[in-house]
Amino acid sequence: MKKAFSIVFFHLLFIVSAFTQTIETIGLGHHSVTFDRGFIIPHHEDMYHLYKPVHSLQYQYLIPINNSSTRLGALLYGADLGSSILGKGYALGLNMEKYWRPTKKNELSIGFAMGLGIVTNPYDVKTNAQNRAIGSMGNAFGQLYVVGSHTVSKSLCINLGLRFSHFSNGAWKAPNLGINIPSVSIGMSKKIGVPPIEQSELKREFWRPFASLRLGRKSLDIDDSRAFWVPIIELGAARSISKAANLRMAIATHADPFYRFEKFETMKPFSISNGIDIGLSAGYHQYFGKWGMLFDLGWYLYKPNPGYKTPYFEALGITYSYNSNIMAMARLKANKTTADLIEWGFVYSFN
Repeated sequence: MKKAFSIVFFHLLFIVSAFTQTIETIGLGHHSVTFDRGFIIPHHEDMYHLYKPVHSLQYQYLIPINNSSTRLGALLYGADLGSSILGKGYALGLNMEKYWRPTKKNELSIGFAMGLGIVTNPYDVKTNAQNRAIGSMGNAFGQLYVVGSHTVSKSLCINLGLRFSHFSNGAWKAPNLGINIPSVSIGMSKKIGVPPIEQSELKREFWRPFASLRLGRKSLDIDDSRAFWVPIIELGAARSISKAANLRMAIATHADPFYRFEKFETMKPFSISNGIDIGLSAGYHQYFGKWGMLFDLGWYLYKPNPGYKTPYFEALGITYSYNSNIMAMARLKANKTTADLIEWGFVYSFN
């Protein structure tokens, strides 16, 4: 397997070098190919047998945003997940990164990607009951990373980084413990001269209020096949901190059936006290024309059962703006890296 990954790595590197142009003054983007070595975190007792080394290969294509230290592009990911129980993992996602150049030849970048993924061997009660991590072949995929680059020639760089990759179906179908993969990556990048993405400037209101309605679907137990819809109401405000980025603050409520669920039992009647949690969050929202990516961190102000879920949560999201007021959003919310819900909906920003 290591030999196969090495062969693919060097073939892709040759393709990148052969078919990309040299640096021009119009913009600095890059193609990169990296090989990663990591492991699956056994963050639940049902996953100890899945604690295996993971080898992955990924390709990134990133273009600079005009007059900024931000790049936007795509990430293609493939991994051997360490055993026949999980099989292989593949993903394609929207990729954003911020970069700094402390010296002419050195660069540090921090980025994240979010998109769709496939895990080839999901849980099946008859044929793959040992997979308690993922219950569906189709999943959401997310990755956070820090990468350092050193220029070795006019257009070629070597990279070394730390990455954290995640597969989850957001509790759409149980089980959904999720697959978390920390890794060390090494690779090479080919710098390219490309026209930068033009970015329109955001309105600079002090705080612009918004309201959001979203919906998710949750399956809670492998033995109980019931699934439930989860409505979300979010109220908040956003403030522009640059020409293409917002700081957002919000309070959100989730009508989560998790607090009233008992296996095979009729759900208890819904009430505000037993069916809703409330969370306060702060986040960063980066825009690329009509598209955007956001990252939120939050804290639960109220939960019907304090023992359920972690005290805090995190979320990655993708947005698309129809106009200056209406935006579509898809967001993956997690509790300490265990996905809680995939949310789909709309955001309305008030003038």
